[in-house]
Amino acid sequence: MIPAGPLAPLTVEPAASALVSDFDGTLAPIVADPARARPLPGAAAALAALARALGVVAVVSGRPVAFLREHLPVPGIVLAGVYGLERMAGDVVETDPRAVAHLDAVTAAAGEAASRWPTLTVERKGSTAFTVHWRRAPGDAPSRDALATLAASHGLRLAWGRQAAELLVPVPVDKGTVVRALLDEHAARVGAAAGDDVGDVAAFRALTDRTATQPGFVAVRLAVRSPEAPRMLLDAADAVVDGPAALVALLADLADSLSRRA
Repeated sequence: MIPAGPLAPLTVEPAASALVSDFDGTLAPIVADPARARPLPGAAAALAALARALGVVAVVSGRPVAFLREHLPVPGIVLAGVYGLERMAGDVVETDPRAVAHLDAVTAAAGEAASRWPTLTVERKGSTAFTVHWRRAPGDAPSRDALATLAASHGLRLAWGRQAAELLVPVPVDKGTVVRALLDEHAARVGAAAGDDVGDVAAFRALTDRTATQPGFVAVRLAVRSPEAPRMLLDAADAVVDGPAALVALLADLADSLSRRA
């Protein structure tokens, strides 16, 4: 049984295939309170089965690794948090050493954001980043200039999300650098990435670049549609699924197909 869907290329050479997924809006629905986000039923089981069949399965997210490990305790998958600033290594969370010099700046900026915008949610992401959310108070959304000024005054990097903005240490990592590293580490000849937001475009771009530099490499860029999905993500995708439930169903079908084939 070979699935006819967009992930079919992963069934050709499973051991040489890499699958990378985002978390929020991809494996888990977007919710007003980010602390309450949970993966959909069936997501963990599908990832566990795929980890046994594919060369590598990874969840690469803006969430810290501690959050991912708590809510996706799936043996065999790679967890990369805060866009690659954190990574699970055995039972230990490793932080990019280049971030250390900027940790105090993150703490100071997060405190300033919480004081300046008390009606908004300031989500701490370990020690390397934080996110300002205004989904629950859209009328109090800070201006882009105010957020840019806050980031610049503390020497931090600013990234935009869905009704949110992230301030991170100024280390040049993103989902694309994580995807490139995973493809190299596992000598992947097929790569698939699924995501729903601007940050996932970098992962798509990494796959596109690999098709240009590695003859025969097959890429699958899978966008998860929502009313807030950015046009640049949809335009960069090879295929689009309607929401996290559709993606989890697709992953379960792929896992079932690979299991039957084995």
